[in-house]
Amino acid sequence: MSLSLALDSSAVLELRQYTLQPGQRETLIELFDRAFVDPQEADGMRVLGQFRDLDAPDRFVWLRGFPDLATRAARLGAFYGGPVWQAHREAANATMIDSDNVLLLRPVDDGAGFMLPAREAAEAGGATGATAAGAGLITATVYLLRAPADDAFVEFFDSRVGTMMAATGAPPLARFRTEYGKNEFPKLPVREGEHAFVWFSSFASVEHHDRHRIALAHALAENPAVAGELERLCASRPQQLRLSPTSRSLLRHREPVGYTRHRRGGAHDFDFIAGAWTIANRKLVERGTGSTRWDEFPSSHHAALYLGGIANVEEIACPARGWTGMAMRHFRLADRQWSIHWVSSATGAIDPAVVGGFHGDRGEFYGEDRDGDRPVKIRFIWSRLGPTAARWEQSFSYDDGPWELNWVMDFTRVR
Repeated sequence: MSLSLALDSSAVLELRQYTLQPGQRETLIELFDRAFVDPQEADGMRVLGQFRDLDAPDRFVWLRGFPDLATRAARLGAFYGGPVWQAHREAANATMIDSDNVLLLRPVDDGAGFMLPAREAAEAGGATGATAAGAGLITATVYLLRAPADDAFVEFFDSRVGTMMAATGAPPLARFRTEYGKNEFPKLPVREGEHAFVWFSSFASVEHHDRHRIALAHALAENPAVAGELERLCASRPQQLRLSPTSRSLLRHREPVGYTRHRRGGAHDFDFIAGAWTIANRKLVERGTGSTRWDEFPSSHHAALYLGGIANVEEIACPARGWTGMAMRHFRLADRQWSIHWVSSATGAIDPAVVGGFHGDRGEFYGEDRDGDRPVKIRFIWSRLGPTAARWEQSFSYDDGPWELNWVMDFTRVR
């Protein structure tokens, strides 16, 4: 069973880090998952995720969402003044040393929140379509900045740092920045006077995260200007939380990573593609078999923009392999989303669309099709690499398994 994910609508998020009495974390987790999740959601809050911190055995981390800041106080009051909390508060408080380490956050834009299943579907599906309970790893990287994480900072991070993180295996699950509105429920303090930016990712295992961390360090070392600018903007070293989901956490690692048909973009995402290019292709000889043999060949490309840039058509000619193909893209203004269709000279058929958009210089587009007789999920990744270079990557996921990269095109501009 593959779970259907939708963008969480929470406009306000609490990132809560609790320091617990030694040895009391499992006691609190059992109580929390059994007694506190459903009543909070019944009172109009969203319990997005509950976690064990892998680097602090006495730390419990969880995320709670609200529709908006205006209703947060009333909904908190309903729960903490209600019968469930009154019945269990002494047992819960007995596990805690400190519960005031709370960042109040909001998505950096209206598409930057978490993609999550409905709780009923997630719990009915169990481990099918997702990692087993407790498996996988969520990371939350907290950047405390010298100034607010304004749109200029978000653009810098997305286009310079975020593209490195995604390319080394950590595309964003969600991106948040400080919510500066007044805390209207002072019984639950939040951290004030700080400027936070928080990037969430997920990994299949600790080993996958370790490989990403090493690759990212190398990428930053090769781009000292980016690393230096990020250090200049930060007030302290970033904090990274390595989080293992509890059995009832909605937020957990799911394959294929990042799959969503809700990603949005901008009307001028593909302005760069206009003109003529040469392409160096690397294509997997056999897909879905574990093959590591690649075929390398050249092709040529020409693209033109139409309707002021909200539509474009490109033709790719590959005489070395005896085929041509055409991509047609259009941007739906109401949805702020690109649809991409492919037509091959081999069949003349129009493939089902992949949809999505760009964040910074990285574009992600997702869809579903068939590879022969096998249903597949599809991911296109576009990377803008400056005025004269770009890259396109195609990956398939079979049976909701990990992405398999099967085609890479490296573009070099001719004119």
